[in-house]
Amino acid sequence: MSSMMILIAAYGVCFGLMNEKAALLNRVLYAIPLFRREDGNVFKRMFKCSYCTGFHAGWMVWLVGIFPQFILSGLSPWEMLADGLIAAFASAVFCYAVDTILQWFER
Repeated sequence: MSSMMILIAAYGVCFGLMNEKAALLNRVLYAIPLFRREDGNVFKRMFKCSYCTGFHAGWMVWLVGIFPQFILSGLSPWEMLADGLIAAFASAVFCYAVDTILQWFER
């Protein structure tokens, strides 16, 4: 899977989480007391931040799209961890940039 596809998929997950479009995933998360959207909840604030949500969307997409290839390649766990972190941070920056640009166009 190409890097651009990973980033676009991560933005889709990020957008879905931030705007409650992923009803199944949101229902599962809100069943956990830690994720309930109460005032002052850290996760309520996280779902409003495209950088934070983009980071978590990035490692989730990496886990589904890239991680199986790493298992088959026989690389060390440190290389897998580094690649996952790079994907998560790249996704955070990409999601923040795209969200900021789209907000600018919406004005």
